[in-house]
Amino acid sequence: MSLDGLAARWRGLTQLHFARYLAGEISMQEQRRARIQELFASSRPGLNAAEADDLFATYLSSYRASWTAYPDAQPTVSALSLSGVGLAVLSNGDRGQQIEKLQKCGLDTYFSEIMTSSEIGWAKPAPEAFLGACRRLGISPRRCVYVGDAMETDACASAAAGLIGVWLDRAGSGIDPGPGVQVIHGLGEIVGIVGDAG
Repeated sequence: MSLDGLAARWRGLTQLHFARYLAGEISMQEQRRARIQELFASSRPGLNAAEADDLFATYLSSYRASWTAYPDAQPTVSALSLSGVGLAVLSNGDRGQQIEKLQKCGLDTYFSEIMTSSEIGWAKPAPEAFLGACRRLGISPRRCVYVGDAMETDACASAAAGLIGVWLDRAGSGIDPGPGVQVIHGLGEIVGIVGDAG
């Protein structure tokens, strides 16, 4: 299998088993293990749980080493914070890992809340995930700007829940996300949108 093929296979397995985690079928560790076991199913069919966990730990170490913020991230969150805008994170991922990412990228101090689907009880794209986050922040959904790089799960879903949904389309795909969703190509563009929402 080519490197591109391997990466595509890994992305597919991640999507498949992470969805099972979000549905409450398996734990975070079990979805990690399942991804590894399926990836190596043909070359190491007898891979047990401990071996799979060890392999995932090796992958995770390299994955963590690659974490870095986009150049426009810190200037944007700093500008928003200085202007009095409250910032929070809503993620379907593991809370500890989200905090670790923000700390490594030097962005953690800008956010008042780091919320995950496991805490709220609903995963994106369910409207309850976004509405639960708004309740926790004490803000009306119509005054909350939600920015995400996943068109359907982030932007369209948050807009459907009554928030101001913004899709960060860094690739400039030209795809129209439909009514109610604003599109930006860099984080700096969000400053004007937030100003209009205030």
